[in-house]
Amino acid sequence: MVGFFRSGNLASRVFDRQFLSPRPGATVNTVRQFYENLVPSYTIYGIDCPDYSFRKFTDDGKYLVAFSRNHQDLIVYRPIWLTFSCHEECDSHDLPANAERFDSFFKQLYSISLASSNEYICEDFFLYMECHQYGLFATSTARSNESSVTEGAIHGVPSIEKITFYLVRLEDGAILDEKAFCNDFINLAHSIGAYLYEDLVCIVSLRYQTIHVLQIRDSGSLVEVRRIGAFCREDDELFLYSHGQAAQGSSFLPGIKQRLLSFIFRKTWNEEPDQALRVQHLKKKFYFHFQDYVDLIIWKVTRSTDQNLAFFAVYNMETTEIVSLYQNSSEELYSLFEHYYDHFHANPQNSLHEKFISSNPNSVHAPDQLRTIKSKASSPSQFVKKMMASLPYTCQSQSPSPYFDLSIFRYDEKLFSAIDRHRHCTEYPIKFISVRQPNVVKFKIKPGSDSGASDSRGKRISSLFHPFFPLALSIQQTNMQPTVVNVHFRR
Repeated sequence: MVGFFRSGNLASRVFDRQFLSPRPGATVNTVRQFYENLVPSYTIYGIDCPDYSFRKFTDDGKYLVAFSRNHQDLIVYRPIWLTFSCHEECDSHDLPANAERFDSFFKQLYSISLASSNEYICEDFFLYMECHQYGLFATSTARSNESSVTEGAIHGVPSIEKITFYLVRLEDGAILDEKAFCNDFINLAHSIGAYLYEDLVCIVSLRYQTIHVLQIRDSGSLVEVRRIGAFCREDDELFLYSHGQAAQGSSFLPGIKQRLLSFIFRKTWNEEPDQALRVQHLKKKFYFHFQDYVDLIIWKVTRSTDQNLAFFAVYNMETTEIVSLYQNSSEELYSLFEHYYDHFHANPQNSLHEKFISSNPNSVHAPDQLRTIKSKASSPSQFVKKMMASLPYTCQSQSPSPYFDLSIFRYDEKLFSAIDRHRHCTEYPIKFISVRQPNVVKFKIKPGSDSGASDSRGKRISSLFHPFFPLALSIQQTNMQPTVVNVHFRR
């Protein structure tokens, strides 16, 4: 079994599959090794396509999501495979002219208007519910930095007049439900402000420091089932009013902040067993920093926090308790992150493809990348903070494509990555090298035009890989110039 599916010939691998069976539980990983031979081998440069902003493939591979350039319309395509015929052997011919068109690879299902005249679709925001083929999209009005003083709002946080989330059935484009937030601020970039797990969506209001938990019902309705912030339990507000203790102005700290302070107090109290020294310990570790703890706000850390106090809190929604608290330089938290990465990046139980995204615990090749990053860090503390800056992970931000599987291919992650981000354009093709045969380049992805090396300054690239077909789009964007879209596929 050592040489199972190790032939470099695809036909030979298919033949071997008839006689050999993989170990129990290893079928999918074994079959994915076929992608060593099923690679994008042909590129159409600058394909004739609509001037849309292409967002991503859904994780089940059924849809390609795009937005109009004026950020008003949603356009959904279904991937189809290019077919054409020749009088002679097709491999010796160039593609017919009519085959080098976008609609030879993708069939437009529909185009619908989501945003009104003063709203715009956030093209960085899209979450997909695979079991029902629902898509969650967001629109917003312009951002205002001169927000009015409102009770419960955090000072200094900008305001957006209206943010609307739309639940769309991707099969036919029907808008099933919508949820609006007014005079609020939710970070929509790269879907940072929301997280989808199974049928629950958590949306974080930064301006009001509230976590809204919505449930997506089978009928397609969005129902708010929990609101965590000023109150933690459903009846907290009713309890306060019934006892004549309704919060007015800043009389009470928010419920989530009360839970945090209680956790820190108990933790500090239990650290010193000596009763005589406990008070002094509390003064030094808790009361001295009390205002710092009170001033903490919920925020997604996207920049260096070397000079700022930052913490990660684990909150139990059922018991409304803070379970644990870690500073962003915590070695303990990093150890948990390193060994239990998949728990920080929870994927739906019914997803057939996201389970195989390469991570430290499930791939022997991923730790090599961590060691490389660690070797370049100026200190262990700086390395830990850099790694922790990615937490909490953005939902559905990694491509499940087998071409990003670190057990099959090697590539330069500074130039290309499974993470959904724009990157600076490179002048040279990006190589995907076989892990099994380190000197063999299996295929190359070259963004931009086919005119050789060019000036890459000011250009950004993004890649959209189909989750299981040998099909990818590389998209090059340049200020004030048309977008260049290349299609990479197996011919």
